Amino acid sequence: MQGLKDNAEQVAPHSVEAERAVLGSVLQAGTPIFEKVGGWIRNTDAFYLDLHRKIWDACVELYKIHNPIDIITINSKIRETHKGMSVGYELSGMVDDIVSVSRADVYAKIVWEKYIQRQISKSAYELYSMSYDEYSVVSARLDSHMRLIGELQDLAPSRKQDIADIVSAAVESIKDKTNVIRYGIPQLDKPAGGMTRKEITVLGGRPGHGKTTLMINIVRTLIEQDYKVMVFNREMSNTEMMNKIFVMEADLLSYSDLREKHDENNESIVMKEVKGVASHVDKKYKKLLMYDDVRTLDESLRELGKEKPDVVLDDYIQLIKVDGGFDGRRFEIEKIMNEYKWACKRYDCSAFLLSQLNRAIEMRADPRPRMSDYSESGVIEQTAETALFLWYGYNFDDSAYDKNEADVIAAKSRYGQVGTYTIGFSGDKCKYYNTVEEAQANQRKSLLLD
Repeated sequence: MQGLKDNAEQVAPHSVEAERAVLGSVLQAGTPIFEKVGGWIRNTDAFYLDLHRKIWDACVELYKIHNPIDIITINSKIRETHKGMSVGYELSGMVDDIVSVSRADVYAKIVWEKYIQRQISKSAYELYSMSYDEYSVVSARLDSHMRLIGELQDLAPSRKQDIADIVSAAVESIKDKTNVIRYGIPQLDKPAGGMTRKEITVLGGRPGHGKTTLMINIVRTLIEQDYKVMVFNREMSNTEMMNKIFVMEADLLSYSDLREKHDENNESIVMKEVKGVASHVDKKYKKLLMYDDVRTLDESLRELGKEKPDVVLDDYIQLIKVDGGFDGRRFEIEKIMNEYKWACKRYDCSAFLLSQLNRAIEMRADPRPRMSDYSESGVIEQTAETALFLWYGYNFDDSAYDKNEADVIAAKSRYGQVGTYTIGFSGDKCKYYNTVEEAQANQRKSLLLD
């Protein structure tokens, strides 16, 4: 107990010199250096001194409104925010101390490393204080503490791999085809052959364009390839998602069969078919894990770490709650994307994330989606291995587009080619097909005839 008390009274880890060097570099070189060091400084609290936090906050505010970042604008912003406070002298001193801004990212890494050390120290003290509580209470804090330790380990300079080991692993992945996970749907496999382990794919589309249906079709083909699959259902319940899987797996069932009320005779026909397909699904989907009660990013990462699936699918990222009081949804999405990216690397899995598109798409003469339509598009574009869109033209103009036709648009493919691929679609059958003609033929199959 005495040891913990003594440690708590020590000065927390920090480097005033590194903090001044980061801020001085930003003040000297402006926005380009701010964007460079911003990859490390992901939280204002990374700065130990209150003055430095105020300066960084002013930089963030100016950056968000596309204003220049320099001594004059920062000093003006701080005076406006903090009732006439002037820091011009301190800002000038920071700039004068900078020899070269080329090492700004090195200084930023030091600042972030010290911040993580402080967080670990705080977390360890909280864990000690909670040591007599129930495990369910301690569990979330313990998981958070382990992630902090993992991040600090990742910052250490001794994680290099021998080149011979890397070459050997690359050869084995090509030979055994273990690094690429095929979708099993030609239109998705064409751009790059499938998903890549340790990488993220993002699928964007407006509501009603069939994103969730495409997701469960991907789940089906992954299960058929014997992969372990995890799904976070944030918009729909597990029960309703399973209903869609029943329809997808059945030949004659339609989604409207399950949603509409029928007379007693037809009801028994539907239920007989449902029970038959339910038995089939129960045996086939043993490696599928579905969650509809996981709200936060931390909870999601905890489940991902426990189960370590081959592929995790999330429907959809704008519904994920992020703890930590981020200033703006853009920073929350950045946190989500980065955490998923690192989780994929750590657990050797692939992530398929669904994303809503902003409403601007509906105001254009050409409503086909493009990269700028992603909410927080810059973050998604930088982080994702593949950026896909699902376009269902029938929703915009039912006279110009076929009801059974959709387009998969590969707008970014890090390991392949961009392009547009037509795919057959039947929303009532909860299914995608190789061709529009195949979708049209199956659309007419029904257990209940009008």
